[in-house]
Amino acid sequence: MGLIAKKLTIFSFLAVLAAMITGCSSHTFVLGESLILPTEELSSYTGQEKVVIVDTRTAEEYAAGHVDGAVNIPTEEIVINVPVKNMLTSKKKIEKVMGGSGIGNDTLVLAYDANKMGASRLLWSLFMYGHQNVKVIDGGFDAIQKSGIALNTDVPEPKPAVFTAKEPTRNWLAKMDDVRKQVEKPDSHVILLDVRTLEEFAEKGKVPGSVIIPYETNFFSDGTFKTTQITRINYLEDKINPEDEIIVYCQTSMRAAPVFVQLYEAGYRNIRVYDGAYLEWSSNSDNPVEMPAGGAAPVKKNAS
Repeated sequence: MGLIAKKLTIFSFLAVLAAMITGCSSHTFVLGESLILPTEELSSYTGQEKVVIVDTRTAEEYAAGHVDGAVNIPTEEIVINVPVKNMLTSKKKIEKVMGGSGIGNDTLVLAYDANKMGASRLLWSLFMYGHQNVKVIDGGFDAIQKSGIALNTDVPEPKPAVFTAKEPTRNWLAKMDDVRKQVEKPDSHVILLDVRTLEEFAEKGKVPGSVIIPYETNFFSDGTFKTTQITRINYLEDKINPEDEIIVYCQTSMRAAPVFVQLYEAGYRNIRVYDGAYLEWSSNSDNPVEMPAGGAAPVKKNAS
């Protein structure tokens, strides 16, 4: 391709992008402090007072090497499996886990993972209990390794702190009754956002009326979050506006967490995670399931 042709191609792309951005400006996005910390900024926080770096991987992964000074809070420590898998843990347990890891109410928490879910799940859980001084390290452990940040196998002994959790808020949480209400009496300003794969939909169905946007679409190929501008454009194209109420779910609410983070980062605020997720919904024989055209309905089991 010649130089002139390349310039024309770039110009055309920028023109299309500008048109999309103009469309974004007709909506009200909330501006605030970022929840996503670029990996290259992590080192500047290491050793700072009132900052705790949290490795959310398994104990075995943590033991093999982690960021210097990072404490280990595996995802299994902040979830319970009643009534279904991966539900928000109790207020008492979150206070014990955070305090034992040296995290107080005035602590900045910087979390990373290796699966694009664990750190975001910790962030959402802390949001639920009133602690919003938390960030997800962009790209997770892979990005940390590539950046050359020092790793070691030393296990720190954090000074116990007092973490006083607030009562879990409904601001960020949806329950099965909320989802059923939308199914039975659809509100055009409420979006049921299914972030599972299309293959899961084909096999298991979805909550009727849900919009499917797989959670992987929120990331670049290197595992980092897509930019705010790209996120806004993508969701607006699917008619998901910041003025809408968005209820996010996946199979067990783990993949919903990074979508929560990404939407919040992009200026959406009316976001709730359906914590029981599709596992709870599809296990209840009273709940309707929407299958693809021609798809066979899955066998449902009563969750009780």
